[in-house]
Amino acid sequence: MSNEENSNGVFRPFGSRLSRVGIVVLLFSLAAMVEAVQLASLRNYDVWEHLRTGSWILANQTWPTAGLFSQAANSPWRDFNWLGDAAIALSYRILGLSAVPALWMVYRSMLAAVTFCLAGGLRGRFWLAVGLSAVAQYLLLGFGPIAGGNSAIFFAVELCVLLEARRTRRFRALFWLAPMLVLWANIDLGFVYGIGLLAVLLAALGVEKFVVKDDAETAEKNGFETAVRAVGAGVLATFLTPYGYHSYSTFFAVQTSPANRYIFEYTAMTFHQPQDYLLLLLTMAAFLALGLRRSRDLFLIPVFVLCTALSFYAQHDNWLAVLGAVAVIGSTVSAGSVIRREELQGRLRPLVLPAAVSLVLVVVSYGLVVPHDRSALLTRMAENLPVHACDHIRQQQLPAPLFNTQTWGSFLIWYLPEYPVAVDARRALYPDNWETDYFRVMKVLAPYQEFAPMMQARTLLLYRQSVMADALRSVAGFRVAYEDNLAVVLVHDNGTGASSPELRNGTASN
Repeated sequence: MSNEENSNGVFRPFGSRLSRVGIVVLLFSLAAMVEAVQLASLRNYDVWEHLRTGSWILANQTWPTAGLFSQAANSPWRDFNWLGDAAIALSYRILGLSAVPALWMVYRSMLAAVTFCLAGGLRGRFWLAVGLSAVAQYLLLGFGPIAGGNSAIFFAVELCVLLEARRTRRFRALFWLAPMLVLWANIDLGFVYGIGLLAVLLAALGVEKFVVKDDAETAEKNGFETAVRAVGAGVLATFLTPYGYHSYSTFFAVQTSPANRYIFEYTAMTFHQPQDYLLLLLTMAAFLALGLRRSRDLFLIPVFVLCTALSFYAQHDNWLAVLGAVAVIGSTVSAGSVIRREELQGRLRPLVLPAAVSLVLVVVSYGLVVPHDRSALLTRMAENLPVHACDHIRQQQLPAPLFNTQTWGSFLIWYLPEYPVAVDARRALYPDNWETDYFRVMKVLAPYQEFAPMMQARTLLLYRQSVMADALRSVAGFRVAYEDNLAVVLVHDNGTGASSPELRNGTASN
């Protein structure tokens, strides 16, 4: 081992050990401290439904089977995120509303740690790992500890385990993935991507064993049989949920829903923001790294191609390309180096100090910077969520049923529980044709009279700048009950007013 590859492991050349500790501390804690200042999590659209559902689970000690909090209360619905929802609700019981930014801060630090390891930080590629982790954190800035954010953490950990197993040919370690997959399957439907990783690994090992026919020594270490057993255990583990096989069927139903073409997150990147271009450059760099190495890795190449294809097909899955590119660049740069278990443990020790310091900084930032007064936090939320409009609806006891935009549905479930929502972001609750009708009506591509929840609504909560809000202002039978810079509340004296020709024809002028 050279002088550069000394026992410090992670902390190798270019600077003192102290400066490197400082860099790692900054890497692991900066994004969390930024969250403490900006409180971006409080303006998140989706966390609130998870918080309310988790509170219901804790109170009732069971799992939901119907459309809670919705006007579709009699429709079947399964909360595939139940364990994560319960964890959010438990945190809320302890910390109050400030639990939301606290969870986001913890998530930011975890993301920094796993991307640092995925990029080769434990394999002596310190500066590369720091740079790739920083880029990944920037690209995943909008993610949090719900839905895809949780899956990103699990996916990165699984990818680290699989890559290390292939390097060392110690495939028995794959059995440790089964407990993780049980946890993942009860937190987010994205666990299906984890099963996809195992399937690609199994295919790669099978090709190497039966098609490529490696030399005798490599074939002996192929580990195909061990991998088959580990993959089987992992797949069976994902059925240990309250809903069994329904997790798989719902995942594919949501991914292939015809309503996706109306939902921004399920459309391709528009390249209207710098993150899109940075992601493109990152994926190009990963393909370049594979080309320069002339890599023929039967596992890593298919994984990265599939991750890139899924990400460029739908922005909802951009995290796949980010983590895939980080893994490719980190693996190809450090290709050929196999680290013994003892050496790996030695390289983990220098990270203990910066990790501990980062944790202290995150806790101190939460305690000193994050407001703990509920009214102060609600004021920050009102910048992006209809807090004041909901207060008006509640105080004036405006008539039900309520019609709302889908984007705000999750928030209304938590903040305005007196009014069951007409629609929210729970994709598995509403039928495909129902969702399609909703988006067509909201874009004024179809007359609102054909959409029953809107026609029957007595109170409507809409974006102030939306096409539908502008159109309904001029329709007889609708009156504005409240309006601010963000939202408008309309009251509908339904059945008494004739609709305008523009709405009957499914068009509207701005």
